[in-house]
Amino acid sequence: MKKIFTSIFVSVMLLGFSAKAQLTLTTDSILQLSTCAGGNIIVPYTVTGGSYNFGNVFTAQLSNSFGQFTNPVNIGTMFFWQSGVVFCTIPANTNFGFFYKIRVIASNPADTGTACPNTLIITQIAQLNQIVSNPGDTICVGDSTTLTALTPVSSYSWSTGDTTQSITVNASGIYTVTTTDILGCQSTTSDTVVVQTCSGVMENDLSNAISVFPNPASGKLNFKWNASGTEYLNVHLYNSIGAEVLRGEKIKVNSVTENQIDISQLSSGIYMLVIDNGNVRVTKKIVVQ
Repeated sequence: MKKIFTSIFVSVMLLGFSAKAQLTLTTDSILQLSTCAGGNIIVPYTVTGGSYNFGNVFTAQLSNSFGQFTNPVNIGTMFFWQSGVVFCTIPANTNFGFFYKIRVIASNPADTGTACPNTLIITQIAQLNQIVSNPGDTICVGDSTTLTALTPVSSYSWSTGDTTQSITVNASGIYTVTTTDILGCQSTTSDTVVVQTCSGVMENDLSNAISVFPNPASGKLNFKWNASGTEYLNVHLYNSIGAEVLRGEKIKVNSVTENQIDISQLSSGIYMLVIDNGNVRVTKKIVVQ
């Protein structure tokens, strides 16, 4: 009798092991609701050959931009033991790429499913949104500045109620724009405008005497002295967190020569160019591409 019980027990264990060994986890084609980093996707998966254990967790994982799961990123979970879907969110810091893959893994028992048959496109178009102000963020009482959303998109929604790419303002405040691109990706950014009482016309005179171009710029930034005579200028360039990245002291300028600043080593972004002649200072926003 003992031998019969042992035989039955071993048979049941072998059958259980065989059933678990036949489990297959397949990641199906992804339903991509948005291509934006930070957007949502639906990941369907299929379980065949049985069910996973009670308390099992299915986790969807994102590959790198080449479809490799060297360091997969968990993007969604589902507490279940049979076929279903996982609702996922693409991390907002995900890099641009056309060849991302998704796979689903199980926890009980541990199992790794196949990668999805289709590739996932992830863009960061919306995250490139920037505002450029002309002539600048700081203006004198009675003057105005034009704010332009740099990225061409399908629609614009400003905090002022405007829906154009550019707006003109003459009051201090934080101006926000939400852009929607052709893929439905949205991004919001803002710019602070300061209106101040100017001490005289010297600030405007110096600002008008200096041309800085191109803007946006890459490689070289040119500045030209449009007034008569010769002037000596101090030039400082600051990044978005206020750190000085370039400096030029006592640069000789006149209406004949054109000076250049090498910005080829700078990262893309918004910088503040501060120019002074020892008495008066002007500030210009520069976009480096």
